[in-house]
Amino acid sequence: MKRFIVLALLLGLMVLPLVGSVAAQSTEGTLVMRSIGNMSTLNPIMWTDGGSFNLVSMIWPIPFSVGRDSGLPEPGLTSWTISEDGLTYTFTIRDDANWSDGTPITSNDVKFTYDAAASDIVGSPRKSNTTSFAAVNIVDEKTYEVVLNDINCAVMQDFLAIPWMPAHRFAADFSDVTTNPLNQFSDISGGPYILEEIVPDQFQRLTANPTYWGGEPAIKTVIWRVMTDNAIANQSLLAGEIDWNYMEGDLFEQFQPRDNFNSETVYADSVGLFFMNWADPTNPQPAYDADGNLVEQTPHPIFSDVLVRRAVQMGYDKDAILATLGEGGGGRLVGSVVPWMEWAFNKELTPPAYDPEGAKALLDEAGWIDTDGDGIREKDGIPFKFDIVYSPVTNYFETTALVAQDQLSQLGMEVTVTSLEWGAYLNDVLLAQKFDASIVSWGGGSPPDPTSTEPLLLSIGDQPGTGFNLTSYVNPELDELYRQGRALVGCSPEERAQIYGEIQRIQLEDVAIDFTISPATVEVMNKRVTGFDPGPWWTTQFTISELGFGG
Repeated sequence: MKRFIVLALLLGLMVLPLVGSVAAQSTEGTLVMRSIGNMSTLNPIMWTDGGSFNLVSMIWPIPFSVGRDSGLPEPGLTSWTISEDGLTYTFTIRDDANWSDGTPITSNDVKFTYDAAASDIVGSPRKSNTTSFAAVNIVDEKTYEVVLNDINCAVMQDFLAIPWMPAHRFAADFSDVTTNPLNQFSDISGGPYILEEIVPDQFQRLTANPTYWGGEPAIKTVIWRVMTDNAIANQSLLAGEIDWNYMEGDLFEQFQPRDNFNSETVYADSVGLFFMNWADPTNPQPAYDADGNLVEQTPHPIFSDVLVRRAVQMGYDKDAILATLGEGGGGRLVGSVVPWMEWAFNKELTPPAYDPEGAKALLDEAGWIDTDGDGIREKDGIPFKFDIVYSPVTNYFETTALVAQDQLSQLGMEVTVTSLEWGAYLNDVLLAQKFDASIVSWGGGSPPDPTSTEPLLLSIGDQPGTGFNLTSYVNPELDELYRQGRALVGCSPEERAQIYGEIQRIQLEDVAIDFTISPATVEVMNKRVTGFDPGPWWTTQFTISELGFGG
C-alpha cells in the first residue's frame, strides 16, 4: 500500500530514465505512481507485498469501497442486507458488472474465490479472513450470501481483503490457483484498469478498462514505476518524471520547491514493528501440525525469555526515532491499536520509556552477564549476539535499526544490522521466519478496525512461508479475546474497547511484538492531477479511478 518508508542516502545521485517498450515517465494522459518494488503475484488470494497490491487492487473486483475519511463501507459493485441475527450477509452484484472479456461477474466468482482462500489445498495467506464463514451460498447469478459461524464485527474488513477471481479462468478444484499463468500476467480484469505490460525492476503499465462497471476512468494510462529509494523518488517527483509519492515528514520538510504539488498529511492504520523471534530461526515450524496438534518449537536462544524482550523494548529510544519523522510526526504505540483509533486505544497504558539502566537490570536478572569483560553478555556459553534485518524502503526502518544497534550495544549486546532488497527480505527472510530480529510495518485494512492486526498474533497464522504470525507467538488467551472482540453481540464500541484494551495489555506484558510507532505519511501529487483527496482509509482502486488531469 502506501505506508512504506525510505532513506535519504542518495540525494546527490542523478535520476536515470527507465528503459522499456514504453517510457515509464509522466506524459500527457499518463499518470505515474511510485512503487517500492516488483510484484510477486497477481493472485488476489496469494499476495503479501505492496508491489503486488498495487496491481491486484486495480485489476480485480472488490465488493465495496470505504469512505476516505470515515472508513465506513459504501455500496459499489455490490449492495447488501444483513439478517436480524447478524449472521447472514446477502449481497447483490450490479447487473452491468462484467469481466473485461465480456463474461458477467457472478456469484460463482465470489464463491470460488472465498472457497479457494479457505481451502487447505491452496494455502492462502487470506485464509484467516474466511475462518468466520460457515457457508458461501449462491442465490442466483447476481446474488450471494455469506453465512457466519458467529457474530463478526469486522467481517466487512474480511470481505474487502479478498478481491474476486474470474472462476472461468481457473480449475474448479483449485488445482491451478497457485500455478495459473494469470498469477504473473493477467489479460483479464474486473477492475478499473487492465494490465498491459510488466518490465521487472522498472515498471508496470495499465490502461483504462472501457467496460468497468464504475465507468471508464478519466486517466487512460497508469504506470507504477519501481523505485526502491524514496530520496530518488522525490527527485523524480520534482523533475516531473513521476506524479505521486508518499514520504514521512522529515523528507517532506526537505522537499522543495512545492509550488507544483498538492500534499496532505494522513494518519492511517499503520503500526511499526520490532520483531523478536520467539522460535529458532534455523528451523521454522508452524504452530500446529496437519492434525491440529500444537507443535513444540525449539525456542530462540535469546528472545524466548520475556525478560530479555522487555530489556530490548526499553533499551532503545523510540521517542527519539519518532522525533526524526519531522512534520506531522506520528504517535507511540502500546500495542497493536493505533492512537488515531481513539475508541479502541488503551489510554491507561503507557508506552515503554527508554530506560537503559532498567534494561541492564532485567538482563542481569535473566542471567545474561558479561563474565569475561569483553563487553558482550553471555549465558550458558552463548554470547548475546543477534542480527536485525530490514529492507530500506523507509526512513524510520533504517533509523530504528541504527538507533537500536547503537543503544543496545551499549547494554552488552553484539548487534549487527543487515539490509536487504524488499523482495528478498519479504520472501526469503520475513515470511520464512528466518531472522533473529526484524523491523517492518503493518498497514491495516479497511474498514478500520482493531482486528486488522490479528494476523500478526493469531496462533493459526504461525505458518512459515504463508502466515503473518512471524514471531511464533502462540497464546490461546489472546486468540479467544480476538474471537470475543469480533463476536460481541451488537458490536458496541464501548464493550469492544474493553476487550481490545485487554488485548493491548497482554501484548505489552508479553512483548509479543515490540510495537514502536505509528507514523504519519505525507501524500504528494503533481497539481496537473485533479481529484486528489486522500484520506486515512483510501483504497488504491477507487482513488486512482476517480482522478483526472486539469486543463
